[in-house]
Amino acid sequence: MKPNWLSLVLLLMSGATWAQPGELSGADLTENTKVMNPLEVMKAVEGQWLAFSVPALADTRSPCCWMGKWNGMGEVGCSLETAHQSYGTRSDSPLAENLVVFSRIHDGKVSDLRVIGESCPVDAGGAAVTWIGNVGNTAGLDWLENTARSDRNNSGGSALMAMAMHRSPEAGQRLYSLAKEKRSDVAKGAIFWLGENRGEQGLSMLKQLLAELPRGDRRREINFALAQNNTPEAAQLLFEISKADPDAEQRGQAMFWLAQEYPQQAQAWLLELIATEQDEDVLEQAVFAVSQLPKGNGDKILLDLAKNAQASRTVRRQAIFWLAQSDNESGVDALTALLTR
Repeated sequence: MKPNWLSLVLLLMSGATWAQPGELSGADLTENTKVMNPLEVMKAVEGQWLAFSVPALADTRSPCCWMGKWNGMGEVGCSLETAHQSYGTRSDSPLAENLVVFSRIHDGKVSDLRVIGESCPVDAGGAAVTWIGNVGNTAGLDWLENTARSDRNNSGGSALMAMAMHRSPEAGQRLYSLAKEKRSDVAKGAIFWLGENRGEQGLSMLKQLLAELPRGDRRREINFALAQNNTPEAAQLLFEISKADPDAEQRGQAMFWLAQEYPQQAQAWLLELIATEQDEDVLEQAVFAVSQLPKGNGDKILLDLAKNAQASRTVRRQAIFWLAQSDNESGVDALTALLTR
């Protein structure tokens, strides 16, 4: 998983049922660990928080809540009764074996959701919490999928995240099905999490979706999902999309993500694409992608493109434009050299 702002993850502890859900404090706690299906206790916990655990994928980092900015240590800990700030995982978060799911039940449905690691302190603020312990894979995934579909108060996004972190391969199959749902927000989230967290399984399913989904915004979400995937094949598939996909807009967007996530490979690939692409709009996207290469690495390429008499007018014009926008000294120097030669 790539350690960026888009990287949110989940966890808990495996094995025998725990005495309480992780580092929970300040709760009016009730244990009902004979229950294996969260749906069986929904009516009984009306107006309360329901807590249970599901197994996490290997190498999952424990999610928690953070005060302040992600690049500062901040204070760690979540609250059930007050809003939290930054939420998710960091590269230094402890590894997790399971996820703890806290859900507030209102009118028989989930009105709020937290997915938190056992090492993350959780302040219940005096709220009533019913803990049912570990639940079966199918029962837990049924519950999470239903929550993702209902999506009350943005709980669906956290439910999709929990599904993506679930250890069972069935979780990936369910995300694949949700990626083809009519609701665009659910489908978009499912596509993202297939790339972000399901590794080889996710890559295989993104390939299937690329072949099955009709041309349009939802299919183009696959580009971003591939950019988040941690398999070597993801970059190659992005390059293939940028080179030959029938959707010109999808080709252009793929070039951008190549530059963002795979800059070393992207330099040669983008030059190859610029040399062969015929669509002017896509060519503009390709030159823009070159300008996004990190540390000013694109400035020399832009200068070469601007000076290349064999390049199309579109390419040369866009290269000059993006050199003028550069914040790097190398870009300014390159543009000055071009204008004064």
